[in-house]
Amino acid sequence: MPSPDPGPALPSFLERLSGLLGPSHFKLGLRAALAGLVAYGLATGLALPNGYWAVLTAVLVVQATIGASLAVAIDRALGTVVGGVVGVAAAMLAGNSAVLTYAALGIAVFLTATLSARSASYKLAPVTVVIVLLADPSHVEPWLSGLHRVFEIAVGGVVGMASSILILPERALLRLFPHCAKALRLNARLLELGRDGLVGRGLDPGDLDRLNAEARVALRAADARISEALTEQVGGLVGQADPAPVVRSCRRLWHSVIILLRGADRPMDKDVAQRVAPSLDAAVAALSASMHALADRLDGQEVAGLDEKAQAARAAVAALEAEAERLNGEGVLETAGADTLTSLFAAVSACNHVRENLEDLAARFEEVETDR
Repeated sequence: MPSPDPGPALPSFLERLSGLLGPSHFKLGLRAALAGLVAYGLATGLALPNGYWAVLTAVLVVQATIGASLAVAIDRALGTVVGGVVGVAAAMLAGNSAVLTYAALGIAVFLTATLSARSASYKLAPVTVVIVLLADPSHVEPWLSGLHRVFEIAVGGVVGMASSILILPERALLRLFPHCAKALRLNARLLELGRDGLVGRGLDPGDLDRLNAEARVALRAADARISEALTEQVGGLVGQADPAPVVRSCRRLWHSVIILLRGADRPMDKDVAQRVAPSLDAAVAALSASMHALADRLDGQEVAGLDEKAQAARAAVAALEAEAERLNGEGVLETAGADTLTSLFAAVSACNHVRENLEDLAARFEEVETDR
């Protein structure tokens, strides 16, 4: 009996693996590995007493983007310096007394933990206090213990930042726009689902909730990249326009789509739906095409005819507005239910707002691209 062909299984596994791990993941892994090796070599060469702190810091500082790496390096430096100062002071006051050490430990950890609760930049301070205060129970030279710790983490921080900048660097800006592109594609699909619900073609609430949740996650990820991009600017590592307006325009567009979705679970009256469906289909199709084209542009692809697609969307939305006015002028809406009237004019308004936000998003992105 012939054995089954296992051929398709391997490509399928590789496809799933490629979906989980991309080039950016391997770049981060390479940067972290090289940073750890360089830090270990320096710690060994400098004969640091606890050189593993340099290695740990170097690996932790290396993040997905330069801005994220700089933020982590600053946080570790602040936490180490503050924790070292407090730890040294506590150790010198406690001396060789076990009772005083016990009290000093509680007070020092309380102070630094309170500070870290106020600002996450100092979250390493309590850890540094414990290390400085307890690493040398005799407390003969606590200032030297603190100095060693600061120096070890400084070495790791410098190595980590150098690795992030010099080894296949990735700017936060380039990691931000793909999240906006994903949100745009999700919004295009949400707009189509809402249109189907309004004209009575059926609407799956599960799909609606899932796509909305994914759009929310994508926009939150973009927000996180904004802070990283601004950190790169403050650190003087790059010069670029503020990307925040791009994300804000993308979020406003999502809110505009939600306006249409609010009435999508209640189809319009059949007569009104039949009359408005062709214009609504054309408007949604044009807006969706424009969103997908702009999403491709945000992903770094060369897109031809972006302006033409925007003009087509503008014309289609204008035609939808004209159709709604025509229905009103012909008296068709006089016999329509309140829900139908609300849904119709909400859909027209939503499409118009989506178009405006799309144009604003394209303009804001063009500003950043020109500056870059």
